[in-house]
Amino acid sequence: MGRYLLTGAAGYVGREVIRQLIEAGEDVLAVDLRDPGIAGITYYPVDITDLAALKRTFENVEIDYILHVASLPGDTGNPRQMVDINVCGCTDMLELARIKQVKRIVVVSSISAYEWYPEVKFCAPDYLPVDEKHPLRPQDMYSSTKQMQEILVRTFYCEYGVPACAIRLAAVVGPNGQGGGRGWRQIAESLAGGKHVQIPHFSLEERCHYVDVRDVARMLLHCCKSDAADGEIFNCCAPHSVTGQELAEIIRKYYPGIEVETGFAWSMAQGGKIAFSMNKARELMGYEPRYDMDASIANIKSWIDAGGLEGGVRREENYGEGIRQ
Repeated sequence: MGRYLLTGAAGYVGREVIRQLIEAGEDVLAVDLRDPGIAGITYYPVDITDLAALKRTFENVEIDYILHVASLPGDTGNPRQMVDINVCGCTDMLELARIKQVKRIVVVSSISAYEWYPEVKFCAPDYLPVDEKHPLRPQDMYSSTKQMQEILVRTFYCEYGVPACAIRLAAVVGPNGQGGGRGWRQIAESLAGGKHVQIPHFSLEERCHYVDVRDVARMLLHCCKSDAADGEIFNCCAPHSVTGQELAEIIRKYYPGIEVETGFAWSMAQGGKIAFSMNKARELMGYEPRYDMDASIANIKSWIDAGGLEGGVRREENYGEGIRQ
């Protein structure tokens, strides 16, 4: 049994991480300014941008692993706020990891660190699938702060010997989306209506890459136990990318007769093509993603059918692995 300190515990990814940790019998220390309201964890309402408060709070608390998930989910238009929370907050958690001499800290980054962010004009990748050697060319504050987080991870590892790594999330798919996954909450509402749904592709030919929220949590926990992760940055994606046409067919499989439209505003490739490689994680850590888009849509449908849209996140305790966020 290990003790995990998780930031962003009340968020979209954080709640799934907590579920998997509890299921594994681990001890969870949850950090967030909002109470996750989940039984079986210890909650600390401490600000990640207040290093002094972090030191006081955890001075006499044993910590084995830190999972730093907390982040602004997009560009707020306030550059100082972006740096304060995404960059300084990450620095504080890495420093806490150094002070507490944890076994490993895993930081959640984004594939936007490469440059692809839905509100910035799409530029085609140099090659497909994109691996971790692809150039980073961020053009907005969100993507830039994600690259800065990764630089900090490498720096704390190289200069201070902190066992740290980062994972770059593709667009996260799951029920009851919040933050960066909030669009999937809207899509779930449309699916429940059964008449029409707009998918996050600008065309049926557009190719995008997603990742199931359950695989995000799985990879975070896998990284914690892998010595090969130290100092590394990894893509975190589903087993396969999908075109708009393929996604439409999957949706019709679970919702026959529904009209599927393209054009949902949150499109990564904006009509182009993007896909990512998971070979580095496979080769260095033996990690394999488990859930493809078919499994993700099935998960969303099960959550809807279980009353998730009416019950919100508080309904999560009422369903199991196959239909968890």
